[in-house]
Amino acid sequence: MRINPLLANELRLRMRTWRSFAVVSLYVLALGGFCLFFFTTFTSNMAYGYQDPSYVGQSMFYALTFLQCGLLYFLLPGLTANVITQEKERQTFDLLVCTQLTPWNIVLGKLASALSTVFLLIIASLPLYSIVFLLGGVSPVELIILTAILVISAFNYGSYYLFLSTLFQRSAIAVLASYALSLFLAGGTLLINGLYASLISMRGGYGMPLYYLLLVNPLALLEWLFPEQGQEIIGQLIEMASSSPYPATGALSWLRFWQVSLLVHILLALAALWGASRLVDPLRAKRKKRK
Repeated sequence: MRINPLLANELRLRMRTWRSFAVVSLYVLALGGFCLFFFTTFTSNMAYGYQDPSYVGQSMFYALTFLQCGLLYFLLPGLTANVITQEKERQTFDLLVCTQLTPWNIVLGKLASALSTVFLLIIASLPLYSIVFLLGGVSPVELIILTAILVISAFNYGSYYLFLSTLFQRSAIAVLASYALSLFLAGGTLLINGLYASLISMRGGYGMPLYYLLLVNPLALLEWLFPEQGQEIIGQLIEMASSSPYPATGALSWLRFWQVSLLVHILLALAALWGASRLVDPLRAKRKKRK
């Protein structure tokens, strides 16, 4: 089986250091401690018959899902935004591009090596969901969907931050820009949509479809996992901002909001990877200098 040589080298370097295992251990301990606290708090009420076990299992699954999505989302910039800038700072970038690897091999190898830690965190957290299945209320299909959302989101957002890593020369600047982008996508889109919806409701008129900014929000894909709650929340935001009912996809009304969001993210991720491959291409840089 052939494997990208850059990926193989990066995996050896990453997995032979204590940092990778420390990150995984701290991540699992954080999620495990939260599960233990949640379990002991709700089971004390369940012992007196106040709550149904399936309800406790569903509540734990919801809380664990949002906690894990938040942790992984804010870990991604630190893991992917410095993969290229570190080569520039160590002055090994020129040696890397002089190898027989194509720009696409370099970009994909760096992205896969950075996301390997994320995939390891996702796999390490799966046994914690056994507590949820013990209480009931959650099906294995929901866990599969959650895993797919985490993997897809890691690829999409990791591609954005990798592009920023090729764009800047210093790791500190690239990481800072990546965290600024992550904050804008997570909170800025909600804030802009909320302020605009409030302004439109005060004027009592129709506005521009700024709710499409929510397509790049990381919470949009959770509608796939929680369709009823997601459609209700997104529908309220769309109705507030444009006075139009959900779904607001025009002629493609059969599409769900998370499906459009997934398509947009994949296209943006591919565009980011293409842009990164252009920026690490030494032949293109030489042609620009000649011009």
